[in-house]
This record gives sequence, C-alpha cells and structure tokens, in this order.
Amino acid sequence: MRVLTAQFDLKIDRVSMTLRRGGVVMIRDAKGQAGLIRAAEFCDHLLEGLDDLGLGSEILCLTRRHMASFGRTVPDNIPCFSLPAMSFDDGHITSLILGDGTLLPEKANILGERQGSLPDSACRLLRAVKLIPAALLSRLSVKNQQQQVSLAETYQIPVLDLHELNHLTDDKEPEMSISITAKLPLAAAPDAKIVMFRQSASREEHFAVVIGQADGDLPPLVRLHSQCVTGDILGSLKCDCGPQLQTALVQMQDNGGGVLLYLAQEGRDIGLLNKIRAYALQDAGFDTVDANHRLGFETDERVFSPAAAMLKALGLTAVRLMTNNPDKVSQLAKYGIVVKERISLNLPTNPHNHEYMQTKRTKTGHLIDPV
Repeated sequence: MRVLTAQFDLKIDRVSMTLRRGGVVMIRDAKGQAGLIRAAEFCDHLLEGLDDLGLGSEILCLTRRHMASFGRTVPDNIPCFSLPAMSFDDGHITSLILGDGTLLPEKANILGERQGSLPDSACRLLRAVKLIPAALLSRLSVKNQQQQVSLAETYQIPVLDLHELNHLTDDKEPEMSISITAKLPLAAAPDAKIVMFRQSASREEHFAVVIGQADGDLPPLVRLHSQCVTGDILGSLKCDCGPQLQTALVQMQDNGGGVLLYLAQEGRDIGLLNKIRAYALQDAGFDTVDANHRLGFETDERVFSPAAAMLKALGLTAVRLMTNNPDKVSQLAKYGIVVKERISLNLPTNPHNHEYMQTKRTKTGHLIDPV
C-alpha cells in the first residue's frame, strides 16, 4: 500500500508541476474519453509538436462561480461551463479568468457541463493545484485507452484518470504523523514548543505551537489558524489574521496553555498568488467573497480534516475552540473532534479592514460583533 501511495504522490507531483509550468496533462473520464488540458492562465504559452494527436478545437472551461459572478444564470446541478476558446484572443482569456466579466460575449455558445465530465475534471484539477480553475481543453478523437496511453508516453504527457482525481480532491481525514518536536520560545509564550507534522500524499507543511501543559479538568484551548503571509508576517491591515494569531497565543499563555495549529492554507486555501489577485479585485471595489468568486473559487476552499488529524496525533479529541467561524466547529465535529466550547476572538477594526470584517459577518457567517 505504501508503494502504491508513493507512486500516486509522484504522479500528482508531475501533473502539478506540468500544469504550473504551462504544460499539458491528459485527463480521462469514467467512460474512457480523454482530453488534453492546460491552465488558461498560461494561454499565451505556445505548444509545439502536438499536431499529430487528432485534437478537437480548444474550449474554455469555467467554474459555476466564475459564471455566476459574471451575471449568468447557473443551474444548481451544473458545476462548470464551456465555450469555444476561439471566441477570444489570448489577452482576453487572461483578463476574463482574472475577473473581467465584460469580456464574456453576450451571445457566446456556452454549454453547461455535468459532474465528472472532462471540463468539470479540468477545473477541479486546476483548483487542487492552486491555479485559477479555468482550463483550455481539447478532446482526443482516440477512444482506445491503450492508444491514449501510447500517445501520452510518446509525447511525455502525464495522464490522470477521474478516480485518481477523486482521490486527490476528497475530504477524507489524511494520515498525519508527528515528525519532530522542539522548543520555540515566543514573545507571547517563552516556554512554547513547535510540533511539525508529516501528511501523507501532500507537500503541505502544517505545524502546532503547544503552550503549557494540559489541564486534566478542562479541554485545552485550541485555535486553527490558516497561514497568512501578509497578515502574520508583514502586518497587513487588510485582514485580522495577525492580531488574531497574537491574541490567541497571549490568551493561551495567560490561561495556562493551549494548542495553535498553523495550517498551510494561504488565502482560504487558494494560494498566495491568487490571494493577491483577489486583493487586486478588492482594489477595484469587490469584497473578499465576490473577489474569490470572480477568480472561479468558492467563498472558502478550506477543508479542516488535516487539523482534526493533527489534534488526534496530539492525543486531543475534545477542545475549547478559539474562533468566530462556525464552519470550523462543524468541520471538526465531522471528523470526530468534540468542541466543548467556542470562544470568540473579537478584535478592534481599522479603516483598512472595516469592510472586510463586515463581509465576514454578513456573507461568511462569522459570529462577530457588528463593526
């Protein structure tokens, strides 16, 4: 089983790096139909040597969030849409997928695509590797799977089947083990320790900051804190991440201890580059939720199964959770962690994050005082 897992991990690494370099990947659906995809954000990259593959015309695949944010009607059962890529030049495709809905032709031949279709798989895969979930897809005329594999080997194209994509994107609790523990004196907690974790089938590095000793009578204070380079490191005033991080550490120290899980989920798990793209849309007047949607992402892409696995690896199954986000409570419960108490982290706003905090309260369900 470990060998098979390692082989799958290597395949995903190759797929991810190929897409992130602007290359093509072959995907196959449950019926064996195949297509070549590339990330639409690299549409200006020239592809050479693929003329003999019998490809159909490229189509542009967009998520339901993309389309809804552009003012189009989106049926509940349609996860993504496609339209002929020849309707655009390269510059227009790039601007469209980065949020400029005015470039979507009013009478474009837009088709709704079913779940599990090649366009749906393409968007899901790009989202999983933290690229804009918009794909350029060319269907292969070759139906025989052995011939598809032979073509992929000849042109050195990675192949990913639907069942492998489903395994990559499922929200099951991952295998998580403690790699090393070391002392980490902090300004807020001089006796803190850092615990590094290794997650199977992932390159993400999550860690825990452990402060003090657990009180046998009470579940420990716990915070799930998603990585925020701009807020935690640079002191950005656009969000409340940095103040929440430091306040949680101080409160844990003052109350005898706690555990802060620092999760590699930058930008609600869309990655740093896409977060800054969302910031640019916010500069243009969109709020934090609408900006994510205009890039094709969900409101919040985070899954907290790694956090549950980390807590269990630390021997914790019941916690007092420091959060304003009820989704964290419900997700931990889903994975078997009992939240005995939710403790709010209400902090002062500033002129730069006032609207952001309002959006969290009114659109994402955060339980914070009106600002």
